[in-house]
Amino acid sequence: MASTTAKAATGNHANDDAKDAQAILHQNRSNEIWLGVVGPVGAGGSHAIKALEKACGAAGYKVETIKMSSLIRDWAVARELSVPPEGHKTLESVETMQNLGDHIRKRDPAGVARLCLAAIAAKRAEKTGRTFTRGEVVEPDQEKRAYLIDSIRHPAETSLFRRAYGNAFALVGVVCREDIRRERIIGKYLNNQQREDPAQISMVDQFIARDADDSTAAYGQHVTSAFHEADFFIDNSEQEGADQRIVLEDELGRLVGIITHSRIIRPTIEETAMHHAHSARVRSACLSRQVGAALVDADGTVVSTGTNEVPKAGGGIYGEHFSGIETPPDHRCAFRPGPKICSSNVEQNRIIDELIDALPALQQVEDQAALRARIRKTRLGGLIEFSRAVHAEMDALLSAGREGVSTIGTRLFVTTFPCHYCARHIVSAGVYEVQFIEPYPKSLALALHVDAIAVEEDSWMPPEEISAAEEKRRAIALQEGKRQPEEPGRVLFKPFVGVAPRLYLRAFEKTRDLKEKVSGEIRLGTPAWGDEWSPFTSAYPELEAALTKTLP
Repeated sequence: MASTTAKAATGNHANDDAKDAQAILHQNRSNEIWLGVVGPVGAGGSHAIKALEKACGAAGYKVETIKMSSLIRDWAVARELSVPPEGHKTLESVETMQNLGDHIRKRDPAGVARLCLAAIAAKRAEKTGRTFTRGEVVEPDQEKRAYLIDSIRHPAETSLFRRAYGNAFALVGVVCREDIRRERIIGKYLNNQQREDPAQISMVDQFIARDADDSTAAYGQHVTSAFHEADFFIDNSEQEGADQRIVLEDELGRLVGIITHSRIIRPTIEETAMHHAHSARVRSACLSRQVGAALVDADGTVVSTGTNEVPKAGGGIYGEHFSGIETPPDHRCAFRPGPKICSSNVEQNRIIDELIDALPALQQVEDQAALRARIRKTRLGGLIEFSRAVHAEMDALLSAGREGVSTIGTRLFVTTFPCHYCARHIVSAGVYEVQFIEPYPKSLALALHVDAIAVEEDSWMPPEEISAAEEKRRAIALQEGKRQPEEPGRVLFKPFVGVAPRLYLRAFEKTRDLKEKVSGEIRLGTPAWGDEWSPFTSAYPELEAALTKTLP
């Protein structure tokens, strides 16, 4: 079988001499796409896979689903390792599969993903009538094929798929509230007697924690880190049933519509707002993390953006200036004169030193460096008040205030879940709703402001803006028994769903004709230089050879 390299370099195609550059590029593209699913345990990733199967099938793709758990099982069986029986699952059996996955990733964090690549190549060989030999190229045919990957549990797996398949890979993140996921896990893995056992419930909580972020091993499951890298988010918090299946199929059908350009799809206000937040995020020079925020008024207009950055005298933050001959002084940690060092780490280390100096027993520890590292892993190392940066949420609110824009009734879109410092400002500013992508485990926002923050949208009531006179009138009516006490409104904190910022431009930028130029009728064209989702089957050296072979 001739390799892709030989095909492109030698030009084994009829009439190669007559082909122009566009035709040569077209013959070196495939019609395959790859869609991965990631979601915390109990979120219902399998339901997303089924919805994707239906959506891709309706779009004319031949669908192949690759289950990562099956690959792990097959790998273990081939090595005569103990595997749990298939069928009814228990917490113990799932934990065994987690251990096996960790065993593969210990040697290579992307080890499970590499097994998946082999499985995809084998599927392609089977469907194209070829013999599969691991390590040898399996050329795609011109069929539209969709490979669905169920499910990703580590960020290294996402990175490998992105590098291997480029723009033809998209990751779907399944959102679900933790309390609902917990209920689903208990109902799925525990019998009635076990559900009354505190030890079994504790095992469920440990199972959820390990799945989200295994703190004991870098090669363990780190779903949280992989999740926020998704290209498209869907919410599966609703009760599972026919109606929810239809919702998932509609939402994922929209994603497939974006990929195939089968219809004109435009961004929602929420998607545009989060795109603005992401754009603000990348402006940050913070040495710890980048966070962005966008504040949207009741009409959906972005009224301000914010980034986590060091504030400057006179208002605003460093880095906000037009380029010119003279560059204004920049005193951010990465650029200020003197040591380029994070002030937060400096202050945390001072506290650790004071703690050791105050406790003689700690001074007797032989390995002081290891001791400091252990202390840093406690909540002391998570203290956030010593950063010089104003947080993105605060920057957005302050920016609106400087321009005289009211923040009451606004919605805030932020790339990372707000910390407890920002939460109090968000509540005080009168923001009605917050949407976020990346979780922030250090945040105590929900614990400290349970009276002011809601996470259940179904029962959510926004705060009501009333005058002092109306507030007094209601209080009198309540005292006189003419009015019932009301449930106070709260600020809604909810995960973002829809097209993620990383996919925004590729999803919505106009790259093809949308109408017939004479009649003006809608007619979706084809990009002259190829669809942005269609991957090349040749690497750039082979493309160079193919494109220059017939030059005069």
